[in-house]
Amino acid sequence: MKTLIAAGLLIGFGVIANFLATILLNIAGLPGALMAGKPGERSKSRFVFGSLVSAAGQAYVYLAYVAFVVNWTRVAAERQDTMAWVLWPLAFLAVMVPVLLNLLHARLEAQELAFGNPQVEAMHITFLAALLGFALFVFVPAVASAGWGWVPYVN
Repeated sequence: MKTLIAAGLLIGFGVIANFLATILLNIAGLPGALMAGKPGERSKSRFVFGSLVSAAGQAYVYLAYVAFVVNWTRVAAERQDTMAWVLWPLAFLAVMVPVLLNLLHARLEAQELAFGNPQVEAMHITFLAALLGFALFVFVPAVASAGWGWVPYVN
């Protein structure tokens, strides 16, 4: 029963993250988008720099969510009355599906534009950061504590 409750919460985290990630990743990537400059007036190097700044902001914000889910799952999986082998795949999906859906939506919207969007380009890096961050936080929890100690459930 506890496994079902924990699984339901992980699914709920993923659904909530799907909606909030769009807003929060746009806010986190805004400084880089502003640094990239106006379309048609910017250089390629300025666009790349803005995309990297956007990626850094987006990745840090999204990795905070990854750290929360990984450490919450660790706490839930350590209980004797839960099945960890059910929770960890759900935690992976709760982390990766929202960022993947946001990447896909961003790419579809960017196809309508006549110019590149640094925040959309940054989403590719954010996706990779989430993938690597999940594995890193699972196997080396101290990394999550070092960079995201302010997140609940991260010690």
